[in-house]
Amino acid sequence: MVKKILTFFILLMTIEGSAQNALLDDIKLTDYYRNKQLIGKVQDTELVKNYSFLVRSTSYYQYLAYPNAEKKKGLYISNFQFSNNFQNNSDLPVSYNDGNIIPAKGFQERYSVGANIKWKIFELNIQPEFIRAENLRQEVFAGNQLDGNWWTRYFFMVQNNVDDYRRFGNEPINKFYLGQSKFAINIDKFALGVSNENIWWGPGKRNALLFTNNAPGFLHAFVQTKKPIKTKIGNFEFNAIYGELGNVDYTHPDDSIMRTIWSGAIQEKFMNTRNIQAFTINWNPKWMSNFYIGYSFSKQSYKEDSLFFTKKIPSEKNKMTLGAVMFRYVMPRDHAEFYAEIGQPDRAATPGSFFNDTVKTGFVFGASKIFLMKKGDAFIKLDVEVTQLQLMDPKQIFVPGAPFGVPAVHSWYASPTIRQGYTHDGQNLGAAIGSGSNSQSISLSWHKGQNKIGIFVERLVHNSDFYHYAYLTGMLGYSRADAYWVDMNTGAEIQFSPIKNILIAGSYMATNAMNYRWTKVVNDISVDKFATPGINSDKNNFQFNVSVKYSFNGSH
Repeated sequence: MVKKILTFFILLMTIEGSAQNALLDDIKLTDYYRNKQLIGKVQDTELVKNYSFLVRSTSYYQYLAYPNAEKKKGLYISNFQFSNNFQNNSDLPVSYNDGNIIPAKGFQERYSVGANIKWKIFELNIQPEFIRAENLRQEVFAGNQLDGNWWTRYFFMVQNNVDDYRRFGNEPINKFYLGQSKFAINIDKFALGVSNENIWWGPGKRNALLFTNNAPGFLHAFVQTKKPIKTKIGNFEFNAIYGELGNVDYTHPDDSIMRTIWSGAIQEKFMNTRNIQAFTINWNPKWMSNFYIGYSFSKQSYKEDSLFFTKKIPSEKNKMTLGAVMFRYVMPRDHAEFYAEIGQPDRAATPGSFFNDTVKTGFVFGASKIFLMKKGDAFIKLDVEVTQLQLMDPKQIFVPGAPFGVPAVHSWYASPTIRQGYTHDGQNLGAAIGSGSNSQSISLSWHKGQNKIGIFVERLVHNSDFYHYAYLTGMLGYSRADAYWVDMNTGAEIQFSPIKNILIAGSYMATNAMNYRWTKVVNDISVDKFATPGINSDKNNFQFNVSVKYSFNGSH
């Protein structure tokens, strides 16, 4: 059986295609239990039946995977795991939902060893991670040479307001992280403690508005429910955190280019540590057993003082907020679900905030359908997801009477006050597609237990807000129609468990980036023919992922 699967995988590798990356992190592995909920098997645990899947992390994966761990007495190791992830990019720094793996060209590896230790009400999950990256040199990007203001607009709109890194320094990287480690005190259905694990808030599988595993995990204190809390009006789940976000020590590769053009366009970024406070609460109404609705809110600010940096920051210029409402509706009889998350940056999401003159609504819509096969417990699964972070009205970008100046409104995750934007260690905390971007994805996969074979297609339009700002035509909000930077990602993924407690996965991803970084270049010269192919600006990248995970004393 294993030989047949490997043979099929080798055949898939010859196809120019991609799937979602095959890195086996615990957030992704919760999809196994989410699928079980859609199938609606009677023997599933109460937690699998009732869990919203609007909040995911290593902690929640362990709650789902080891439901009987808390019944044991005394000091014991609940589970032990080892994982190795390998990723290679041929030409472009493609990186989505892969935690502390960085955007880089060349190969990277992540090693993780973990043990979950429990004693009475105390729990210690030791799960550090080590990253090793080639971080190869990338080609020099010159921008749009036909437009002398292109770089200035880019800094005004993007670089000054969010840490949008595509390379971290010029040397190979070897770095330890706390990874998915945590210390918790468990009291009945509640847990509180300190953690560094990645968190995902929202029903989306490819993107979420507030928190995903796109960036490394950050150190935070937490209070959360371990299981749904039953009340007279339904079940509730909540998670609240208070943590610190890291800044990047490396100089951005675009800064040196801008300094040769106009150094005054580069805005100072305070290097104070940033605090983040966030909470999410989800409700499963008693009279709608398969419906889950949630709300989430996040606020970050600079610490006014730190040991090494004591510059005071005016309080009115020291906050960045995001809010979202979400829902998920499960149809076990039809083995299907649909879900949505709708949010606002710069404010808490309330019904009135979606209907004002400066609305910046972002959303994630998705649906899944499982087709059971007649023999065995295998099934075919179809997933569709659409994300939009582009401003609904491009005219909002411009200051009336001064369209070529600093933009009036900034995109999702960008901020003129918290100039690192909504990031940690130079990577976006929210949707992996980034500020002002849109994506549409569809995947089809075969499943049997932990075994999976799938294909995947995604269209990703990068930062349309900057695109409209950079390619302004005669009327505000109306830009040229052919200069979009569009990535087409297509391909295949395989995952299988050759023996109990060992999981192996691999994927091969091909990206066709058209008008890379919103430019068209032929023979090293910018041209104005965006709709025609250009070998120097229509680029290709091939990403290969392989993961191995060993989990002892775990039943999947």
